[in-house]
Amino acid sequence: MIRKLKEDDILKLTKLFKTLGYPIELTTDKHRFINLLNHPDYHMLVIEKEDRIIGFCGMCKMLFFEKNGCYMRILAFVIDEDYQNQGYGKLLLEESEKLAKDLTCDIITLNSGNRKERNNAHKFYINNGYRIKASGFVKSL
Repeated sequence: MIRKLKEDDILKLTKLFKTLGYPIELTTDKHRFINLLNHPDYHMLVIEKEDRIIGFCGMCKMLFFEKNGCYMRILAFVIDEDYQNQGYGKLLLEESEKLAKDLTCDIITLNSGNRKERNNAHKFYINNGYRIKASGFVKSL
């Protein structure tokens, strides 16, 4: 079952976020998730199997600078390692795309790190119709 994240789901995200390389401390980070849940432009979906959250997609609806309209940007996407390569990622990605369309977004976009351990994720996105279009840059301030 795919559904929107609820506040009481936050405690169930620890393993998924560690898989992403985003370890979370629920005592200190829960407030951040509550802020995201309450922000009208942020959307979070989970995929649940047998009362266990096995996948997460966090997105933000954004406005284009270069033209009129809006797009959805996937900021976090993960499937529990025990459930990968079983079609759950495809289902969650399709539902995320449907939500973006329902919110009148023209495109959906994401970044994925260039680390070797991300190669399978890159293949997954390409196999689901995404194409490599840009390079990302970051600078700590």
